[in-house]
Amino acid sequence: MKITDKAKKKELTQMRQKQILDVAARVFSKKGFARTQVDEIANLAGLGKGTVYRYFKDKKSLFLSVADKGIENLKDLVLEAMVKEKEPLDRIKKAIEAYLKFFEDNSNLIRILIHEQSEFQKRIQKRYFDHYYEHINKMEEVFRQGIAKGQIKKIDVKGAIGILTNMLNGLVYMWQIEGRKYPIVEKVPMLLKIYFSGIVK
Repeated sequence: MKITDKAKKKELTQMRQKQILDVAARVFSKKGFARTQVDEIANLAGLGKGTVYRYFKDKKSLFLSVADKGIENLKDLVLEAMVKEKEPLDRIKKAIEAYLKFFEDNSNLIRILIHEQSEFQKRIQKRYFDHYYEHINKMEEVFRQGIAKGQIKKIDVKGAIGILTNMLNGLVYMWQIEGRKYPIVEKVPMLLKIYFSGIVK
């Protein structure tokens, strides 16, 4: 097989996988894992059921691939947003904005990553924390730079980042169950004010 043929085959494979994953994310989000049928995903993607199974061996594999892809994209966007800024506080702000904007743009993944964990909780959590700790290490560097510059108090960095992550996940969760009635990124200024300054007068 020629190099050009290999490249075309790889490109087609990636395109098909993305096509299937995009549709699967919408269907899994709407119906949940148990009620979703691979036939429906194939039909909505305009593909045969056999084509779906050529890329994903079963429904469970497809579901976990949707979750994995979502987590990976979230991590990449947060890291990309951080490197664009120089000052520590600006980098933290951009990371928060990117985190919330990701779920605003990919709200179909909220149920998959937050609600639909009962059967695959350990597996999804493992993948989440694999990526989480990858970008948390970068975030720790940012916090320590802020401490060195006198912009951030001398605090338990890991604990502070853990609290921030929980605040973000709680905000995303409430935004989802309240019906996503507003752009979630609107909450960034308030969140930053509370996180940076606290609520005590």
